[in-house]
Amino acid sequence: MKSHSGISKQLFIALSIVNLSVTLFSVFLGYFIYNYAIDAGWITLSSLQEDWTEFHFVDWIWLSTVIFCGGIISIIIGMHLAQRFIKPINFLADAAKKISQGDLSARADDSQIHSTEIAELMHNFNSMAKQLESSVKNAQLWNAAIAHELRTPITILQGRLQGVLDGVFKPDEILFKSLLNQVEGLSHLVEDLRTLSLVENQQLRLNYEWVNIQDSVEKVLKIFEQRFTTANLTAELRLATTLIFCDRRRIEQILIALFDNTVRYTNAGTIKISSSSTAKEWILNIEDEGPGIPQEYQQDLFNPFFRLEQSRNKEFGGTGLGLAVVYAVVIAHKGSIEYSNPNQNSVFSIKLPIEKDHI
Repeated sequence: MKSHSGISKQLFIALSIVNLSVTLFSVFLGYFIYNYAIDAGWITLSSLQEDWTEFHFVDWIWLSTVIFCGGIISIIIGMHLAQRFIKPINFLADAAKKISQGDLSARADDSQIHSTEIAELMHNFNSMAKQLESSVKNAQLWNAAIAHELRTPITILQGRLQGVLDGVFKPDEILFKSLLNQVEGLSHLVEDLRTLSLVENQQLRLNYEWVNIQDSVEKVLKIFEQRFTTANLTAELRLATTLIFCDRRRIEQILIALFDNTVRYTNAGTIKISSSSTAKEWILNIEDEGPGIPQEYQQDLFNPFFRLEQSRNKEFGGTGLGLAVVYAVVIAHKGSIEYSNPNQNSVFSIKLPIEKDHI
């Protein structure tokens, strides 16, 4: 890494060099001029006793030469210093102009920086530009993904409602249930987007309280009772009664997302929901009977809008945001989440701190 010194230090060194250079130059130039004046006969002992005119003339020659040459030296060193400090500022100005014109890949050239202050300024500017470029790209991807996610349920709603008006569809219970599913899907999408937005902007506020997770799991299971029955799923509970300090609503949001993912992707069978605890951690495991998630997809599992195509329950839909929300809320609780698929089963393991001191 290139070593930099501060601007004040560089100015001190430069001014010291200028002073020393002018002083030494004055001494040597004075010696040369007076020695030449004596050799040329401009100054003699007799002239000094009678009239100092010749001596003052030589003084003026010496002083004029010192002032002229000293000024030249100062200008040269000053221009060199100015170039060292102005050049990176010009790099910054050029990069800022390109970014303002839409070229978000523009960066300030920091290869010719000689001071710590400017080096830090350039580094911070380039970091900001990189983050801005990443944010804009993410925003574009999110806008496209959100538009895609909204288009499908809105199109279905519009088509079926228009069909009712045109007499194509009969307004019966089945139709109303289908329309309600689409509205609920939109509601979930909005809530998931809101949660991820709060996390992204570091504005997610957790309302901590002591919670018995068994109560929350049983509450969410009642919500999914009909969907589990339709998907031929049975819940098997092995939960410890450990109290943990967390946000009850956000924990239930995690459970809803995980159970929703289970309904859409797992095979019919038993869902094993178990918990355990250590001195500092509470661990929740949710295991289904497969088919599991292929290895090549697991690294993207918690990314927003990631969704496997082989959903076995298309009627329940899905936004592709559920696991991203789970990950974000778990991390906000200073916890962790892992996925594994032993024996072709899917196992989600969530670890959360038990005590208050993690806040």
